[in-house]
Amino acid sequence: MANLIFWRHAEAEIATNAIDDVNRGLTKRGNKDAIKMAHWLNQHLPANTEILCSPALRCIQTAEALQSLGKLEMKIVKYLGVESSVNEIFQQIYNNDTSKTTLVIGHQPNLGLLIAKLLRMDETACVVKKGAVWWLRQRVARDNSSAAPQTYLFAVQHPDY
Repeated sequence: MANLIFWRHAEAEIATNAIDDVNRGLTKRGNKDAIKMAHWLNQHLPANTEILCSPALRCIQTAEALQSLGKLEMKIVKYLGVESSVNEIFQQIYNNDTSKTTLVIGHQPNLGLLIAKLLRMDETACVVKKGAVWWLRQRVARDNSSAAPQTYLFAVQHPDY
């Protein structure tokens, strides 16, 4: 059973003329929320998890909260950047390997659009709040191993819970 886990970066600084969008860091609250979610993830992530992270500073800082707990290395990938498209991300992360767990740290609206696409929902159906984790699972029907995996919602977790 494959796990696709989507973690939206925590609250970030507001963009100003001095700070461009890619270099916005986490706020004090964002850091606290990232640490909360990192602890939750650290308790639940399978050992075979691959972390894919947007090159935006706020995403890297969110991932570093998990890394500080000694859990896994992250891979920074351009296709998760602010300018990326949902189709580009989908092609890169969708995997028929049902033994793999992928944790994607990225941005809204792409994460919400990607989740909606995977769950075959209306594209406006999913809004991923700052710092929240959406955990999807994919499975292949036992009687039809040649079919595409079925995707379902396993868990949603927010730093306030």
